[in-house]
Amino acid sequence: MYKVLILGGTSEGVALANKLSADPIIIPITSLAGRTREPKDVQGFLRQGGFGGVEGLVHYLKSEEVFAVFDATHPFAIQITKNAFSACKSAKIPLARLTREPWAAETGDDWHNVENIAEAVESIPVGARAFVTTGRQELEPYFERRDIWTLVRVIDMPAKQLELGRGKFIAGRGPFSVEDEVDLMRGYGVDLLVSKNSGGQSSYGKIIAARQLGLPVVMVRPPELTLETVICYSLNEASEWLKGCLN
Repeated sequence: MYKVLILGGTSEGVALANKLSADPIIIPITSLAGRTREPKDVQGFLRQGGFGGVEGLVHYLKSEEVFAVFDATHPFAIQITKNAFSACKSAKIPLARLTREPWAAETGDDWHNVENIAEAVESIPVGARAFVTTGRQELEPYFERRDIWTLVRVIDMPAKQLELGRGKFIAGRGPFSVEDEVDLMRGYGVDLLVSKNSGGQSSYGKIIAARQLGLPVVMVRPPELTLETVICYSLNEASEWLKGCLN
């Protein structure tokens, strides 16, 4: 039996665990950081919480006799990606990153690419009604803008609420259809979308909806990583890589 650690938090991570669990010689262990209060059901073993940095992850890999690791975290979760790279290198354990290809602007898209959340917030015009979909961990900069109205969609509702008249929180977990996204943006009079370029299909509906409605998109570029790591863009690529490690 071979233990495979999946650093999860994405739908791809769940799909990978479910796929690997069908193999009788693989024991998938999905690790979640614990930020989502009600994570999706996942087959195999599940652990929640951090490891305690690189040293803690190295200790876990060795003590649990993990055979290989998949980094299936969010494309913007660069710290755990860096920690995984360092820990696997130290423990001499194979590592592959299961991630999404970034979206590319198409005909009809009006993208304003920025490097980070701070630039995204600064680029929102005064008086805009912005649909913010960059996650609940980095909302404070938007709250500091008192000259915009924000519609914020999150998986888990935050404890702090928006002041009356300055915006609205809505809870939802994708994937969302293009039709639903169009109706949402029209219903709230949104005139701008703010998004991270996280790639994949589960949240691409909002990009298509913005295109159909002719709305500009403030797009936060994915972070650049120069780590020498195997990159897999599909479950089949991930399975083939693992199969190669086993042979």
